[in-house]
Amino acid sequence: MPQNPLIVFDLCGAYGMFRKFYTNSSSLSYPFPPRTTVAGLIAGMMGYERDAYAEDLGLGRCHIALSVRVPVRRVMQQVNYLMTEGHVWQKGAGGFDGSRGPIQVPVEWVFPEVGYRELRYRIYVTHEDRGWLERLGEVLEGGAPVYPPYLGMSECPGRVEHVRSTEDWSLGRREEELPISTVLPASALSGPPHLEEGTQIVKERTPLALDESRRLIAAGDLLYNRAGPHITARLKSEVFEVSYSGTHEYGVFMR
Repeated sequence: MPQNPLIVFDLCGAYGMFRKFYTNSSSLSYPFPPRTTVAGLIAGMMGYERDAYAEDLGLGRCHIALSVRVPVRRVMQQVNYLMTEGHVWQKGAGGFDGSRGPIQVPVEWVFPEVGYRELRYRIYVTHEDRGWLERLGEVLEGGAPVYPPYLGMSECPGRVEHVRSTEDWSLGRREEELPISTVLPASALSGPPHLEEGTQIVKERTPLALDESRRLIAAGDLLYNRAGPHITARLKSEVFEVSYSGTHEYGVFMR
């Protein structure tokens, strides 16, 4: 992977819903946006059409990591949906007038823990194309995304805050235990993580990439510590190290 700049920005909002790809009868949510959601967010801000970004934001070209900056809680609520399939002029067939009546569906929403005003996810992005990164940086710095950001669903409006675009980062293998600030692919571990006091490590099966037809082509297990800012572990995969605004962090790209 070429050593191009690393762009760091935050995704913030009052609440979110990141639907798990393997549920159908209810809408369960991940506690953080999976890689496919982040890729769609970036594509929307840059003005890609819905099915036109699979290659540019695929696993081979675009490298994305994510850090949960605010503790989250999940709340299940019943949501009323209207049946809008069919034609409004067919009696009993449903339609945009809601003639089939509401359907109640349990939906799991993600909120910040009590004491925090909003969700905050820190996203790290680099790409093999420096020009592509420059365009993303311009969108973030200008504060004018083509499509507005949201947290998983259009009903969950959000905003992005540009943190830093930096060349002061490196990627390589490390032998020692490191405090990893990002969600961590389980496949990256070379042994069990160090369980510090209060650590609560959760594993989530998440989608990683979609093809041009929006079919799932890659998925993986990601770990995050819902009780703290990092997971301390020894890894067998490459780790990135970055410094910005007086912060020094270690992370692993989602793959």
